Amino acid sequence: MVTNTTIRWLSVRVRLTCLGFLVVASLLPPYVPESALASPELAVTTPQFLLVEDGFLMKSSSLTRQGSRRAYAEGIIHTVKEGESLERLANRYGVVVDTIRWANNLKEQAAIQPGDELLILPVDGILHTVKRGQNLTQIAELYDIPAEEIAAQNKVQGGFLLAGQELIIPGGTPITGEPTVIASAEPPPQSPPTSGQPPTAKPQPAAEPPPAAQEPTTFTDTPTSGVLQKPCSAECFITQYYHSGHYALDLQERGGGPIYAAEAGTVTRAEYGWNGGFGNVIEIDHGNDLVTLYGHNKELYVEVGDTVYRGQEIAWMGNTGLVYGKTGIHVHFEVRLQGMKKNPLLYIQ
Repeated sequence: MVTNTTIRWLSVRVRLTCLGFLVVASLLPPYVPESALASPELAVTTPQFLLVEDGFLMKSSSLTRQGSRRAYAEGIIHTVKEGESLERLANRYGVVVDTIRWANNLKEQAAIQPGDELLILPVDGILHTVKRGQNLTQIAELYDIPAEEIAAQNKVQGGFLLAGQELIIPGGTPITGEPTVIASAEPPPQSPPTSGQPPTAKPQPAAEPPPAAQEPTTFTDTPTSGVLQKPCSAECFITQYYHSGHYALDLQERGGGPIYAAEAGTVTRAEYGWNGGFGNVIEIDHGNDLVTLYGHNKELYVEVGDTVYRGQEIAWMGNTGLVYGKTGIHVHFEVRLQGMKKNPLLYIQ
């Protein structure tokens, strides 16, 4: 027969036991699965940059010291280690020694030292820096390499190039030849003939050079050295900078003035009217996902589908669309890369 005393004694033991488990549990660390204790892999986020360097546009890409990409060339930067030579590097990367020398402006017998950084191209060939006015066809003819191969190697879209852009010329070799001699406009003065000697023959005037391909002759009077041309003359000045809520530059010339194409390209938009506040607006596709926009124009001088040159006059500055306050007559200038609005100052300076 269970008495009240026995029940109370059992109850006390149960409570003490529970209290003991509670104390012990509070002193022990919590249980953590073994998988959770494994060292997690660090996710290294490599920032994406759009850079303007040495006068050319650098493609957005992951940049590191070992393996960085230069422009559209898709080459890598190799840091020379002890015991390495041009021959070993050529074998390692599958190119000839001359390709490494040409890309790094090394002389025939030049030696490399540990710590040197060398540009290694992915294929045999050379680098070409695009000069103002050059196009893909001209460069292809210069090196006798098909334009399609150059475009494919450098991921050129639309056939348009930027002044200063670096291109790989697959299979290309350096251009060598005699420098071009330009005839003087006036022949040097002739000495009077001495007695007994025939007179010196009068030099013939230089033949007229063949007429060059016709290009628009209206260019801004102060060409800028940036990736893109300044869209107005030397007299225009900035009235509003790029900032949150205004992803463009406003440039004004008192009383108005000509608007110039920032770079060669194809006109994809040339519309009169309100146009969402842009007023009379022009957009130009320069290839490589680069587009510029010119808003608030008074008059438009180009149409959709026109091919324009860098610095060509395309419109006249105005105040159409949503214009108010201190800006007055001006051009609203936007630079878009892959649909993202960028600060135009990075391109025109």
